[in-house]
Amino acid sequence: MDTRFLSSLVTTIEEGSLAAAARREGITASAISQRIAALEADVGVGLLCRAGRVMQPTAECRRLLPKMREILRAEADLRGQLRGASLSGTLRLGAVSTAMGDYAGVILRHLRGAAPEVALQLVPGTSEGLYALMQQGQVDAALLIEPPFALPKAYVFKEVARQPIGLLQAEGGGEGLSDGALPFLIYSREAWGGARCWQALTQRVETLDILAELDALELIAQMVAEGTAQAVVPLWEGLRRHAGLRFTPFDGEARRLGVLLHQRDADSALTRVLLAALTGA
Repeated sequence: MDTRFLSSLVTTIEEGSLAAAARREGITASAISQRIAALEADVGVGLLCRAGRVMQPTAECRRLLPKMREILRAEADLRGQLRGASLSGTLRLGAVSTAMGDYAGVILRHLRGAAPEVALQLVPGTSEGLYALMQQGQVDAALLIEPPFALPKAYVFKEVARQPIGLLQAEGGGEGLSDGALPFLIYSREAWGGARCWQALTQRVETLDILAELDALELIAQMVAEGTAQAVVPLWEGLRRHAGLRFTPFDGEARRLGVLLHQRDADSALTRVLLAALTGA
């Protein structure tokens, strides 16, 4: 007996119609009907009857219903355990520098309340480097910039934030790309996020006066605030803590920050706790 068919039957009884059950389970009403028909053929009795517009269990079905629900609860418990429902052990989480500053404290506080037996090990790195660590099995998940290529089916990327890309200048300086004569600090083009910023900049400025190129957004923000240069960067949360800066977003330009997971861990209890910490859900 397929427990999916049991689930569809119980859902239909709870919702009162095939259509409502189909919406809840994410399949068609026809598929729900076929599952219930298969169950009826399997047990040799009718399980549903129509009372007006409502589908109701037959007397035989009402007698079996508690046992069906018990089977479904047992299956859910088993699946949870097999998917890592035990919130204990160590979570090795990689993170790019800006995400480390934005989210480390939030994650630690959330884990302390929701999963106190989980030890968090934070591993800093670049997006490319953290992806390599994922492949090598040295981190369990990574908070990084969306990869600029199609991921293998063994991995899944879950977006956490969409960060606008724009022009960073010191307060009191010129406004807009055409104002002022300050050179540019370039967020490293080797970084996945830096490549997006470089593309956004070169689409808007033909001739660039480049002062330096570096993969250090906090340092870039500091130097811009000092009036040394201007830069095109993403708007991460930590940037708001820097005084004396003005950020002007570019229309339609952003980088996606998210969690890279192994597909096998995408629905685990620990993943749900981690995503809740990152999204506030």
